[in-house]
Amino acid sequence: MLRTMITDTPSEQKWTLQGRLCGEWAADLKEQWEAMRSTRESRRCSVDLEDVNCVDSQGESVLLQMASEGAVFLASRAYMKHVLESLKEHQQ
Repeated sequence: MLRTMITDTPSEQKWTLQGRLCGEWAADLKEQWEAMRSTRESRRCSVDLEDVNCVDSQGESVLLQMASEGAVFLASRAYMKHVLESLKEHQQ
């Protein structure tokens, strides 16, 4: 299960994800991300991944898409830092 919370302010849209970014939940996040694209426009977008405990290849694909559209990821746990580092390698 993946819980997604979106907080809007005039200057930022913040996404907070909790749970498993895998399979159908990754597909749901991708749909939600694409549906909300027009609401982000010129605002900063941050994605808090602190409480994500599992990411599969579908989840990585969604994170790559988010990054390519300007999302900034927030993570301090070793697991998520490792996932984000490997995504950076895919981008290069």
